[in-house]
Amino acid sequence: MRTGIVRRVATLALQIEPDRSRVLHWIVHTPLAALGGHTTFELACNGQGERVVDLLRSLLEQSGPPPSHLPHATVAR
Repeated sequence: MRTGIVRRVATLALQIEPDRSRVLHWIVHTPLAALGGHTTFELACNGQGERVVDLLRSLLEQSGPPPSHLPHATVAR
């Protein structure tokens, strides 16, 4: 059975942030600077969810300590 893109993203995101409610909020509401400021949900709806999978995999595969938070857009000050 093929797993949906949002579920795949959530599975990877939960390796960084174990709180399911935070992961859901991140998927729906958080713009990703590395992906043009779009949310994961927007990208998934436009057939570009694999870009988020690739981003999360690259974070998880980096050497050193695991990432301490999910990626997000830089806040302008």
